Amino acid sequence: MTWIDRLSTGWKAWILLFALTMTAAAPGVFNLPALDRDESRFAQASKQYLETGDYIAIRYQDEFRNKKPAGIHWLQAGSTAAFGEGENLDIWTYRVPSWIGAGLATLACFWVGIGAVGRRSALIGSALFGSSLLLTSEAHISKTDGVLVFLITLAMGCLLRLYLRKDNDRKLAIAFWVIHGAGFLIKGPVITLVAGLAILVLWMWDRRDHDWMRSLAWWPGPLISVLMVLPWLILIQMATHGTYVEGAVGKDLKDKLVSASEGHGGLPGYHLMHLPAWFFPGILLFIPAIVLTWRYLRHRTLESLGDVDRDGLKFLVAWAVTTWIFFELLLTKLSHYILPAYPAFALLCGWAAVKLMENNRAPVSRYLSTALFLLGGVALAAFLSPWVVEALQADKAGDFRTVSEDAVLAQWAGASDYPLFLWWLGAGAVVFAALSMIVRRIGWAVTGGVAAALLLGWQARIFVLPSQTWIQATETGKLALAEVCGIPHTDCGATKGPERVLALGYAEPSYVLSLGTQNLHPPETPLDLPEDDSAYPVVYLVNLEQPGVPDEFARVEASADDLGRCSTRSEPHYALNYSNNDPTAFIAVRYEADCPSE
Repeated sequence: MTWIDRLSTGWKAWILLFALTMTAAAPGVFNLPALDRDESRFAQASKQYLETGDYIAIRYQDEFRNKKPAGIHWLQAGSTAAFGEGENLDIWTYRVPSWIGAGLATLACFWVGIGAVGRRSALIGSALFGSSLLLTSEAHISKTDGVLVFLITLAMGCLLRLYLRKDNDRKLAIAFWVIHGAGFLIKGPVITLVAGLAILVLWMWDRRDHDWMRSLAWWPGPLISVLMVLPWLILIQMATHGTYVEGAVGKDLKDKLVSASEGHGGLPGYHLMHLPAWFFPGILLFIPAIVLTWRYLRHRTLESLGDVDRDGLKFLVAWAVTTWIFFELLLTKLSHYILPAYPAFALLCGWAAVKLMENNRAPVSRYLSTALFLLGGVALAAFLSPWVVEALQADKAGDFRTVSEDAVLAQWAGASDYPLFLWWLGAGAVVFAALSMIVRRIGWAVTGGVAAALLLGWQARIFVLPSQTWIQATETGKLALAEVCGIPHTDCGATKGPERVLALGYAEPSYVLSLGTQNLHPPETPLDLPEDDSAYPVVYLVNLEQPGVPDEFARVEASADDLGRCSTRSEPHYALNYSNNDPTAFIAVRYEADCPSE
């Protein structure tokens, strides 16, 4: 047995693959601050479940958030109830479901691969999937996609076995429908879409043979799936006064289908263009996978495949291609939309790796895929280098209107002073994997590619991203607030923190999540100070770069003068708000009811 065979058998493979994804993503789970905007919106809605005790309606502060189902919020609220403390402001507790979901998705990928392409191919493909940049990134973001890709992959594993065995196993069919119901509660009809399109293509490919699907139509299965979703749907319709379906389907889903929702558009080919980076390191075998799969399924000229092997490849192709085409044609485009196709992509790449080990040369496709791998590796390494960080700072510092470029750069100095030993190791692994691929040492190429993804991912999540406070606007605002003891419910010796913060010119969800639900932002922020002395201290976080804010802040200052209030002001703190690419210049101002005696 080769070393790949030894690793792919028994319990070792399952532990290795789960640990691969979990350790790749772990630094991001604990090191990165709350991200804008979707992550913080999801986490804030989950936090409000715990604060209100209402686990039906989904809210962001005082507004209904009628977009996605409640499943992910139940999981996030549960993990935060288990691991959180105090006001539950730590973002990592909301990321646990995504983190575990991504690890389980890698195991589900291996399970699918065992049936579709055999253990050796499944091990390689699952390692490529489990270390891929997109999966490990979604694993440390508290959204739906880490859990969703696990459920979709598990459901596709049930369908695969029904398709291969042709035995209409009702237990597998029931399992599929239970998983489908859970997936629907996480992100609505995405799981229906992925499975349904694959079933449709297989039906057409097999000349309308539907015998293997009969158990899926057995009535208890669909009924169970409906009953998993319907009670909550009825309750949330009642809780939101009939507005949930209108918001989730009539607006959120409709906007994504008929237009580039929230400006997230792109031409067909968008997802293909992102593969060298997001599907890194699997891109190393992507072109050989396409070429060899085409040869074996279309022409069958190289060798005869058994029925199970051929049907397994057909299933993976139906899954991968239909999912990819749909999201390429969808008018709204975000990189993570195509994640449900990645397990199928990766397993085809794992199968291609084994075929290359078995003397299939495919020289042109190997060289092309190696070039794409180098493109992705070089792009990732460049993005993580201190030279690019400094170039970006120099470019963005000139966008400020209220302060000189030199003053901004002086405050941002030091952002590129992070260790580079993981960076050098990752860059070396990229070169090693590419050279191994060229000389047809496929096993070493895969090992080098996975190592490169891990090392460069750790470089990003341990050293680079956590140190870039200049692009973390909320964290920069908190630095200003700390100077005036303006963090809510935080005492600074004899000085007590405020009950809440009032923001002017800044309203990102991470501000609400990390400082508390009670904090106000535009347009709710009052411009007149309270007359009641017991309402003090009053703390404002002011973004002077936002148009109109200086005039609004002047009104606040005038109110302080009229009421005889005293104030303490922080030094300015500068950041780039990456959500809208706008500069922010924060000052924090604390107003007291009584002026200190001279």
